[in-house]
Amino acid sequence: MESSPADWESYAYNTFSSFIRAHYFFTVWRNYKLLLHGLSIKKGTLLELGSSTGQISLRLSKKYHLNPTLIDSSVIALKYAKAIYTRSNISLKVSCQNVLDLSLVKCYDFVHSHGLLEHFKDKELKKIFYNHVQHVNSDGWLICWVPTPDLFYRINRWYLEQTGQWIFGYEKPISVTKFISLFKVNKLNIKKIRHFPGWVGIAAQLSR
Repeated sequence: MESSPADWESYAYNTFSSFIRAHYFFTVWRNYKLLLHGLSIKKGTLLELGSSTGQISLRLSKKYHLNPTLIDSSVIALKYAKAIYTRSNISLKVSCQNVLDLSLVKCYDFVHSHGLLEHFKDKELKKIFYNHVQHVNSDGWLICWVPTPDLFYRINRWYLEQTGQWIFGYEKPISVTKFISLFKVNKLNIKKIRHFPGWVGIAAQLSR
């Protein structure tokens, strides 16, 4: 059965709820910190693809002194992002674009996405991943997170679908093996991998 279209505007609005904000802080941000711990992240520029309201990029920008740019296809999400960053006194650049047809003229020191790649089928997935890679500076970092098809993911998705709370449209979790192969095919040097219930994150740099 085909999934209903994703409702990313509702998702963006939901990031203001206390429950989702707690999820970002205690789960997503915790996972990022554990993945990045011990890595040399220098001050510079940040690019997030499929950012929604950019909650994690905000924390990354503060912690590592990065100048953030957010890319998303939702005008509403980017509007919310501007409001959030303004309140935090963080200068923000945004661009409303489809990540499949990314048009940027520069590279960045820290490129990342969380929960983006799994929403695309094989050919598009590979293209979007390459769009990540080609915008990483020669000594910069690429960080990606995707859901994995483990028991935690399956139970969580089943619950959301059964209760009418699934708003993410097409989503196919990615095995750890397939995820690693994306990095290797693109000649990336994997520095660290962290696998948590339902998610896997990889930190990599361009091979020299």
